[in-house]
Amino acid sequence: MTHHSTTPPSSSSHGIKAFLLVLAPILLAFSLSQFFRSAQALLAEPLRNELAISPEQLGLISGSFHFAFALMQIPVGVMLDRYGPRLTNGFLMMFTVAGVIIFANAQSVLGLMIGQAVIGLGCSAAFMSALVLAARWTAPEKFAAASGLIVSFSLLGVLASSTPLAALVEAHGWRNVYYGLAGLSVIAVMLDLMFVRDTPPGRAPTDQKGETVMEALQGMVSVWKNRQVWLLAGVAFFSYPAILTVRGLWGGPYLHDVFNLGAVEVGNILLIMTIGMILGPPTYGQLSRKMVGKTHGLIVFAVMVGAGACLLQAFLGPVGVGVAATLLLLHGFLGSSATLNYAASRQAVPEHQIGRALTTINLATFAGLFVLQGIAGIIIGQFDAGAPDGYRWMFVFLGTGLGVAGISFWFGARRKRG
Repeated sequence: MTHHSTTPPSSSSHGIKAFLLVLAPILLAFSLSQFFRSAQALLAEPLRNELAISPEQLGLISGSFHFAFALMQIPVGVMLDRYGPRLTNGFLMMFTVAGVIIFANAQSVLGLMIGQAVIGLGCSAAFMSALVLAARWTAPEKFAAASGLIVSFSLLGVLASSTPLAALVEAHGWRNVYYGLAGLSVIAVMLDLMFVRDTPPGRAPTDQKGETVMEALQGMVSVWKNRQVWLLAGVAFFSYPAILTVRGLWGGPYLHDVFNLGAVEVGNILLIMTIGMILGPPTYGQLSRKMVGKTHGLIVFAVMVGAGACLLQAFLGPVGVGVAATLLLLHGFLGSSATLNYAASRQAVPEHQIGRALTTINLATFAGLFVLQGIAGIIIGQFDAGAPDGYRWMFVFLGTGLGVAGISFWFGARRKRG
């Protein structure tokens, strides 16, 4: 098969080491993004104790990150196609530094929300920048595997937000930990501007700077009219958001309130779920390479496993910590179709619209996070503080949403092929 001139070369043609050096600063930024969106599960208890924050307010604080993140996806998509990953991510990560400092100094719910929102704005380009680099530096048939490895590596940030964060918060306090994270974010900005290169050596850069605002908007509309992108956005609204609603926010309070576990014990169990989340994306990436034409089936499988894990957590999880941990591991490992969603969206559009297609899927993902985490907080808030029934109905809500999403995607994909 002959590729068009816009097809990126395989990584071997310009050196895998060169690609990894270029990608490393973006991976650091993406790992920080994963940390910040997941840390609320461990910070929930200190925030409840220090500032008397309610479940509804916790949902708003965590959701502020995702709301700002989602709001930025359309401009980020245009910026990536026009200015490239290096400048887009480097510029926005400067806001992350400011947001972390605001969050560390906050004395009210509003202050915490503003800090989280600014952090979300700053982190909004990291993942998409990594995927655009992968699309430009690797051959199309290797993109799913590359994106799976990118997601897997970035989940070191989620890993750090479990037991390590719990230990650091107990030793130094959450505010001091966040001051240290502000310094690490500064380093991420510097490394981005120094080492990231938007295109591999010998390949002409993708220059979209001549695009007018109207042309950029028309390109966005063109992506939104793509039926494949719509199908993927629908499932993205529920699949990964359900995982992060548990791992990123309510899993910590659930384990603390239902099983009366301490912070480090909670961190250890969330670590188990995180290990599953690290192993899942590259597994699906490799499966998609070997099971050509089966991407839709793999997506449906992942979503339905997530639905089953949440429903089982609602009714069997409280039986014991071991059962709950096993179900969390299952959900984290087999429940995420994110790698497959992004790979399929990359294939659905021409190269000059890759950034906008990927950010459309990301927009759906983080809109889902904002909505799901907020609704989960409302559900839990309807019951007495720490009542197991609140968490049970939260898991029923997540499982039902995932089930509807999986079935809808299955029928939509079948109709498309028919």
